[in-house]
Amino acid sequence: MPDHSQEMSKNDQVGSNVGKAHPEREVSLAAYAAVLILVIAISVIIDALFFANGASLKREGGGLEMISAVLYINGVIVFFKVVPSVRWLSLWQIPALLVFFALRELDFDKAFTSSGVLSSNLYRGDSALTTKLIAGSVLVLFLVVVFRIIRKGAPAVFRSVRNRETWGVLAIGAVAVTVATKQLDGLGRKLGEIGIEVSQGVDFAASMLEEVGEAFIPVLIILALLACWKGRSNVGSQG
Repeated sequence: MPDHSQEMSKNDQVGSNVGKAHPEREVSLAAYAAVLILVIAISVIIDALFFANGASLKREGGGLEMISAVLYINGVIVFFKVVPSVRWLSLWQIPALLVFFALRELDFDKAFTSSGVLSSNLYRGDSALTTKLIAGSVLVLFLVVVFRIIRKGAPAVFRSVRNRETWGVLAIGAVAVTVATKQLDGLGRKLGEIGIEVSQGVDFAASMLEEVGEAFIPVLIILALLACWKGRSNVGSQG
């Protein structure tokens, strides 16, 4: 008769190793991180030398915004490459959020409306009803995506951090950088509203830090996907 206890022991061992970090995987992640950071640096240098023409590197449609959008799209590609196809349906909110972020970097949220899709002015103003319905549908879809990310993703991230898994730390890092860059956006204006004045230099530095930080958000997300799924697609497809 087959030794079922031995088979179960092997399965338990495989399951226990699914989310654990391995030295070779850590080296691979470091290499990916170095490449992505190099891509950001090269993009900024090319923009400064050939396209900026003396304008700010953080301008609308500039190199930093474009590379951020490209990295988000790359994140979508990475998702479909490393995540088993049987998990795509249950995790659809991840590539959907990356697409939303990419479109936001390209200012698509303001390209077809008088105000941004997230702005209440669009829905209270004189925009056409069709525009409001389409924008409202996009907003509802975005909120559904965010809800699923929080409801399904947050518990998994916290479990991974407790288990000392790299991907959870990277995911929390992406959230932290997102929150931090949001606070840096318009820092001089925000502080001015409460009576605190900052120099133009400080305001400019905060603005640059915001743009650079935003470029690193998709980097952290890509690394989290790789840390979570790369090298265990076969195991993941069975779960």
